[in-house]
Amino acid sequence: MVRARADVFHTRMNWDVKVEHEREEDEYDREYNPLYIVVERPDGSHATSIRLLPTTGPTMLRNVFHRFFPNCPDIYGANIWEVTRYCATYRKGDPASYTGELFVKLSEICLDAGIDIVTGVFFKPMYRILMRSGWDPVPVTTSEWDGKPIVLGTFEMSEPRMHDIAHRYALAA
Repeated sequence: MVRARADVFHTRMNWDVKVEHEREEDEYDREYNPLYIVVERPDGSHATSIRLLPTTGPTMLRNVFHRFFPNCPDIYGANIWEVTRYCATYRKGDPASYTGELFVKLSEICLDAGIDIVTGVFFKPMYRILMRSGWDPVPVTTSEWDGKPIVLGTFEMSEPRMHDIAHRYALAA
């Protein structure tokens, strides 16, 4: 997963992220005990992944992204977690269901843990992926990063939403 993140974020997207030994990791990986969801291909290689952090501790929104959203409320609570580092390494011929698997598993984990809301910062193209997937994020505020529109949004976690996502990707939930 961290090698995939290095390839996607550093090499392909040219983000200013720290890469050591072909791995992209930051202090949130090393210091704040995140939860990861990783979907693998049948051969065990990375297909897609995401990182979750409780908003009751340090988050990227509070410590990094807040500068892009100067009037942003501090979004936190035991029932609210932050998603970051969504990473997809799709290959030609990969099924779209890898995204669905990731989002269904995210829903299951959140519902089992009493997490009602997930928050995240994303670029406009990701907004379209989220909408197609059935997330229907609620924009809190928008801004720009490197000349590109970014959105801070929240996502409701619910059984109906999880089943809708599973249905859209023809997965069992």
